[in-house]
Amino acid sequence: MEKISPPKASRRQGSKVMISYCSCQYDLAQKITEGLIAKGIPAVCPPLRMHEMIKIAAEEARVVIPLTSEAYEASNISKYVLSYVDEAGIPIVPVKAQDRYSQSGWLGVICAGALWTRITNANDIEKRLDNLIGQLHPYISDTLDDEQRLATLVDGTLIQGYYMQWGKKFDMKFDMFAMTNGYIAGQGDDEIGGFVINGKYTCLSDKEDFEFQFKKHYIGQHDVQYSGTTTHNESQFFFDGKWYLNHLSDNFHLEVSRNQSSGPKGLHIMLSYQWNNQELVKRVADMLKQRNIPIWFDIAGDMKGNINSAMAYGVEGAVMVISFDTLAYSKSINCQKELTYAVQLKKNIVPILLENENGFQNTWLGMIIASLNGINMQDDSQFNYAIDTLVQRISTALEEKKDEESHRSQVITSLREGRVSGQGNDKIGPFTMAGNYDNEGKLHPHDKIFLPFAL
Repeated sequence: MEKISPPKASRRQGSKVMISYCSCQYDLAQKITEGLIAKGIPAVCPPLRMHEMIKIAAEEARVVIPLTSEAYEASNISKYVLSYVDEAGIPIVPVKAQDRYSQSGWLGVICAGALWTRITNANDIEKRLDNLIGQLHPYISDTLDDEQRLATLVDGTLIQGYYMQWGKKFDMKFDMFAMTNGYIAGQGDDEIGGFVINGKYTCLSDKEDFEFQFKKHYIGQHDVQYSGTTTHNESQFFFDGKWYLNHLSDNFHLEVSRNQSSGPKGLHIMLSYQWNNQELVKRVADMLKQRNIPIWFDIAGDMKGNINSAMAYGVEGAVMVISFDTLAYSKSINCQKELTYAVQLKKNIVPILLENENGFQNTWLGMIIASLNGINMQDDSQFNYAIDTLVQRISTALEEKKDEESHRSQVITSLREGRVSGQGNDKIGPFTMAGNYDNEGKLHPHDKIFLPFAL
């Protein structure tokens, strides 16, 4: 029986250095990230959540820096994340974050032979950061300074199904499964042990379905290979194919919810600018990234692919649109489209004045920003003050967005013998509801009663 070859390590290369850390290392991880960014190296310190770390590694990481220590080695999150990184073929450059420590076990195997830098505290960063950058250089010297467009088909959700063996059906599930830009990433646990998933998918010609192959790597044990094709409906992907383990093989089937929004989810800050001011905008972007503020901007100065689609992606998903206003900005057709669309969608707009507004006061730009509370960034000596003011505005906008999401109607219902009942919450307040449903499953609620506030 022919065994499928494992997914190749030639993966989509990200553009950032990712820091992998455990809970007691957060401050050190942040300081190393800030130090790299200050040296002009794109870096990211992801939230300490396993699935989020694996997704960021899959989508953004060019190289990963694990902060190795006894605590890191004992961390379950670190074990899964770095095992995925190793399986995905992402280069690893360790930092020894503890004196008199030598990694062993799973961490020793992954980091065997790797060059490392010792950084155990904030004071070491200034002395040894250049040495770390030297070790990173072979992997980042050709990094494209580009914010990558992500095409996410499955966004880190649970996937369930079954596999066949010896004529019997066995349940199978992965706790996290993501499909982004042609690559598959995931993680889970079962009766055999913990595992990570790495693979790829390609579009079948003239179809909306995909051919896929991925490997399930049981950490410290064996690998199982999967390959096949997908079909889909409006809400789900269906994976059907063969699994392979040594000389054993049989069928499997998996079902996973599709990412229901191909566009953004309204959680980023959009930076709108004209090419002449790219360096300043990159400087602002780096300052915002250091504060873990999600941003979207076209760093190349000319949008890739369909310009209108790219603009729509940026504007529609923005909590706030920041315009860097100059005379050249007012003369740019693309900038005009971008900001006018933001106005139409009633987006929160913050003008950053890079020139005296008298130069464009009587233009379309002047009309849009006339009644808005702008931030003056013409004086470089006041740059940090302007950034602090901007961050306060952004924080307020993000909090308001979270409040808006939390106040959306939440309903718990019960369907029984043709009757529907339930209770929930929306902007008005808590409520109960009652009604019925017909043989076709259509709901006909007839009462929605809002409760007194004290309840």
